[in-house]
Amino acid sequence: MAIIPDFLLKRVYKKGSLRETAEGIAFDLKNIFGPGIITGINFIKINDINYESPFIKVITQGAATIASHISPENPMCVKLNQETTCILEGAKSLKEGLNKIIVEIITRDVGKVQVILTDTI
Repeated sequence: MAIIPDFLLKRVYKKGSLRETAEGIAFDLKNIFGPGIITGINFIKINDINYESPFIKVITQGAATIASHISPENPMCVKLNQETTCILEGAKSLKEGLNKIIVEIITRDVGKVQVILTDTI
C-alpha cells in the first residue's frame, strides 16, 4: 500500500457531504493532488459495513459508472480539482453522530491507497 500522509488523503473528502439519498449513501470527493489515473476501486466501508465495487456508482463530470467497470484496461482519468460523487447503491448504514468511511482505490501512479475519513450526520 502506498504511503501518503493521512492529513493529505483526508483533504480529498468534501466534509459534510455524507448523506442518504433515494439511491443509497452518497458522499463527494475532490482531486486536490493533480491529474491521475484510477485503475480500480476495491471497496468502500462505512461503519464496518463493506461495499464491494459492483455496488459503488461513481459520478464525475456528469457521467456515471459502476466501480467494477474501472480497471487497468478501462481506467478512470481524474483532473486536478475534479469532483466525484460516490453512491453506495441500496446502502442505509448511516447513523446519527460520527460515521467512519474507508475508501480503497488503486491508482496507476501510486498503487493501492486507503483513505480513512469520518463525518458527522
